[in-house]
Amino acid sequence: MSDSEDDYMSFKVIVDCKDDVRPGLLVNREKRKHDMFKKKAEAPNKRQKTLHEMEQENREIGLSTAISNENKGFRMLEKMGFKSGESLGKSRPGIKEPIDIVLKQGTSGIGRESHIKEVLSKRQQQKIKNLKHYETQFRLANKERKNLAQIRKDFFKAQRVCEELDFRSNVKDPVEEFFWTKETIKKRRKMEKECPDDTDSSDEDDEFEQYVTEENLFAIIDYVRSKHLYCLYCVITGIDIEDLRENCPGPYRMDHDTEMD
Repeated sequence: MSDSEDDYMSFKVIVDCKDDVRPGLLVNREKRKHDMFKKKAEAPNKRQKTLHEMEQENREIGLSTAISNENKGFRMLEKMGFKSGESLGKSRPGIKEPIDIVLKQGTSGIGRESHIKEVLSKRQQQKIKNLKHYETQFRLANKERKNLAQIRKDFFKAQRVCEELDFRSNVKDPVEEFFWTKETIKKRRKMEKECPDDTDSSDEDDEFEQYVTEENLFAIIDYVRSKHLYCLYCVITGIDIEDLRENCPGPYRMDHDTEMD
């Protein structure tokens, strides 16, 4: 056989081996893949535990296991009168369970963690205190705002009542300018030419605005009661001052709060 024929036969053998896909070879190949996958999946479970993990497991087992009756320390306690499940001490005022062991974690100094907790607790308490303070201030401010709004409402009402009662009694001039309404006083000033037409109305409004006070409100109320025997809050007119006192709890809103609520 020539050299060319030998080369041809060798090539054919190699090709025939590569094309060999018999069922037995396929099964063995899949089995080998499955075994390799199984080994990879079981690899983490077979990992050797570290010394720290082993110490933690043994510690948990030891702490969760009660001291047996054969323990030397337990026998000593029994000789001194201790019974399992009872508290320590002559009159049983002590603890029933052993003191918990708290294992220090991390590398911080002793007491640092408790100090940090204490600081955070103080900050939290201060934050709560500040919130309560702001809440109190808000409530006081809101109460004051409502009180001022009520004073304005009562003041303008008292002006209208005083003005009407004075007109009915033919009173020509108010005792004080703020006893009557702003509109009436402006008209009187223009008629008397005390206020030129080119006067800035904003300045005039500021002048009347400063009259709106609780003190001036009380002054109008006292005048209406003494002059016209009229109660702003009861909305009644007395026959005389004694009749008004008997049928009215008082001159001011605070005297009528219970009835008005």
